Amino acid sequence: MLSKLQTVQFGFALNFVIEQVTNASMHSEIEVYNRIKQMTLETRQIIWKNVADRINSTAKEVQEYYYNTWTLQFYQEYFEYKQQLIELFYDQIGYSRDAKDAILHTISEFQKQYPNSQCNERELYHFLSHLTTKMEQQDNMIKEPVQQRITNYSLQYEEYEPFRFQNAVQQLNIIQ
Repeated sequence: MLSKLQTVQFGFALNFVIEQVTNASMHSEIEVYNRIKQMTLETRQIIWKNVADRINSTAKEVQEYYYNTWTLQFYQEYFEYKQQLIELFYDQIGYSRDAKDAILHTISEFQKQYPNSQCNERELYHFLSHLTTKMEQQDNMIKEPVQQRITNYSLQYEEYEPFRFQNAVQQLNIIQ
């Protein structure tokens, strides 16, 4: 994880490294971002390494900071679409038994229905994964007491059955 100083240095170092790699002057952060999006994986790995060397960090930390923090400034928050995402996800979960598949289809369907939204796919995936986890926890919370009740009921029923039978026999003997 980058320190506060490293996060301040990050933007300057990234801009400097991009200008060196591309031999082009970058005038804004959005230019840097768009240029990186067009680069190959190998080139991006070189950039993470060079930026890490400049700010005294690791390439992995730089890459994580870039994707999980720095790039978010170019995206819209998904919160205003939260209810729509949940509804789309519930629809998709009905068609798929695989949660990962349902998440990917939900994101794809969301992008079709809201083409002008500028939500970050990683954030959408994270939100839907979290939703999946919550659903599984709730499902387990519901299942466990029901299973316990069934077990308790069957135990009570097994104990109660002989007594009920004896009672019925006694009642028949009284009637006769």
